[in-house]
Amino acid sequence: MTGDELLSLARDAMAAAGEAEVEVTMKSTKRGFARFAMGDLGQHMELSEPQVLVRVAGGARRTRVAAASTNHLDTVSIVGAIHSAAKASVEVPETEGFGGFTRGDEPEGERPTRYADSTARMDAEARADRVAPVLDGIAKAGLVGAGALETRLTSLAVATTRGRAVSHDGTTAQLKVWALETPGAGGAAGFGGQTHRDVTALDVGAETERAIRLCRLGKGPTSLAEGRYDVVMEPAAVAELVEWLASIAFGAPAVEQGTSVMRGRIGECVTGDAITMTEDPLDDGPAGLAAPFDREGVWRRKVPLIERGVARGILYDRAAAARAGATSTGSALLPDGVSEVGVGASAITMDGGAAGSVDDLIAGVTRGLYVCRLHYVNGFLDPRHTVMTGLTRDGCFLIENGKLSRPVGNMRFTDSFLDGLARVDGMTRERRAVPTAWSDAGAHVVPAIRMRGFRFTGASQSAVSA
Repeated sequence: MTGDELLSLARDAMAAAGEAEVEVTMKSTKRGFARFAMGDLGQHMELSEPQVLVRVAGGARRTRVAAASTNHLDTVSIVGAIHSAAKASVEVPETEGFGGFTRGDEPEGERPTRYADSTARMDAEARADRVAPVLDGIAKAGLVGAGALETRLTSLAVATTRGRAVSHDGTTAQLKVWALETPGAGGAAGFGGQTHRDVTALDVGAETERAIRLCRLGKGPTSLAEGRYDVVMEPAAVAELVEWLASIAFGAPAVEQGTSVMRGRIGECVTGDAITMTEDPLDDGPAGLAAPFDREGVWRRKVPLIERGVARGILYDRAAAARAGATSTGSALLPDGVSEVGVGASAITMDGGAAGSVDDLIAGVTRGLYVCRLHYVNGFLDPRHTVMTGLTRDGCFLIENGKLSRPVGNMRFTDSFLDGLARVDGMTRERRAVPTAWSDAGAHVVPAIRMRGFRFTGASQSAVSA
């Protein structure tokens, strides 16, 4: 269903339900995959993922807000969800700061480009044709290919009994490709990936070549002891940490609860003066993926978060903004399958620097590490001080005298991300979009960085010591 069709259905359901204070948020995602593993294209999938979240405000003052959900896009199911929420609303506590759902006369803003017909119309055969050169290239290199090409069409609508009625349609195409030394675990791995709303803009050849190159370089890793190392991090690794930072620091609930580093520090220096981060969901560049409005139908805003190292802004939904005497930034998020509804970022941009390439960053390191990606990152160790831990993956290399020298087995890091950013002394001008993993469909846009003295707390595993 298109965004307009979802909107019409939401209005019909609200009228049929007859409740006074209702919000209906509907999302319909059509996802197509060409997935390959062990060097073969073995899986085609077409998935339809409907999502409906309704909220009803009940009680004498209509400040008791309860939610219900369904994955059925029909009037009967949505009306049933509305009635379930209405029944629950008399039992739940009042929501402090709740002043009613979004009104029809509240401002709307620009509508950035989010839709590409080439992505919306791509079928299984076309996806297979796009990944065939990936498999061929990796096989000719004597390696094993794995990965996927995903195309996504997402339609979104929000309607309230106060007259709000907004809809949106957007597309996303994402390529992930691994070149593997062996079919099983234990060998070297190289990764390439790219995201764009237009599938024809994906540079499949370049990302395949990158994966092959990193896999070849990664054979026979050596072991390295724990300690502090200067690191050069690729955008994929930086974005993983930025997304964790967003979830523990920038949302109003974390500030209210006192777990955020931003609590009581707006206007103070929280990291190095090279660092500027902005929530920019209306970016109209090729990296822009986020819908222009949030779960509550509030138009999203550009929000300075950290400006030259100084804490500047917080992300709000309507209720949190009311409690803080602020204005919603359009940052209410839909449930993501892991967490309930929340407040957070969908499109953080991190300013770049002067370096012309990653090689320029590497050239400034006497002895350190080059990190391609991270995984198993956990930012809940000490959120107030942004301490995170995780592992390197898909390419970790020793840097000696400004050049990559040897591959290193995956290592565990544990360090404060903001403290680490205070030690950043180089960033690339070029930035890459990396899709958000745990929030509304969007992408964080970040450069590669050079950080001094990043703390690794687990030695890499290998039979050979470096």
